Amino acid sequence: MRSSRTDQPVDDRNLVAEYMRAATPVFDVPGDVTDLLDVTKSIRSGPSLVSDGEWIWRVDSVHYLENYALEIPAEFLDHVRGRNYRPSSDVDVSDVKFDAAITAYF
Repeated sequence: MRSSRTDQPVDDRNLVAEYMRAATPVFDVPGDVTDLLDVTKSIRSGPSLVSDGEWIWRVDSVHYLENYALEIPAEFLDHVRGRNYRPSSDVDVSDVKFDAAITAYF
């Protein structure tokens, strides 16, 4: 995580974070996790997974984007911007690709 820090923060990171926060919950993991960059902070349901139907990410990713200047994959940023910062509202969480992602995750 520390190696992901950058001097070139994402200019539209608030919009990207809102997009990520508005995505569809895929897998809920209750409980808090400790912020890896500031151990005085905790992140509620950090390991939970959300998706926009194409990308899948952990809930704590939003926290890190909002609080730290970290590198974000350009492909993801292009994807979010290409959707005008609006995640899909019709994500099918029963799709087998989510099962595969969850299995790989755990």
